[in-house]
Amino acid sequence: MQRPTGITILGIVFLILGGLSFLWSLFVFGYGGVSSIFSSLFTFSVNVSSSFWSGMLGMVTAAVQFITGIGLLRMSRWAWYLALIGAGLTVVQGMFGLFAGGILTFICAGISLIIPVLIVIYLMRPEIRGLFGIGEKY
Repeated sequence: MQRPTGITILGIVFLILGGLSFLWSLFVFGYGGVSSIFSSLFTFSVNVSSSFWSGMLGMVTAAVQFITGIGLLRMSRWAWYLALIGAGLTVVQGMFGLFAGGILTFICAGISLIIPVLIVIYLMRPEIRGLFGIGEKY
């Protein structure tokens, strides 16, 4: 079975996003670690900072993006589902962002929805679903 160019591009994009999410999470962990050290020097409270949880969420996100990219390049059925869920959640998050602020926020959130919506539309095409063994086969 020949892998479509669009799926190859999506797989590579997910791999790149996974790498960037991983690097960003390392930065968040580093920043959180430094701020926790300085916080404990000047106070007597020991708490886990929110940057720890943000870093953990970023690591999980990076792993899922990386795994999705590999799965898409291998044309794995489960990767189609992960890619669709990821793009769909981005669309939902962006819809909430549309109404979170003023007109500039509305415009930026609207623009940021274009790519995830296009990904969902592409993945839902019958011939793409068929290549992943979802729905009718062609």
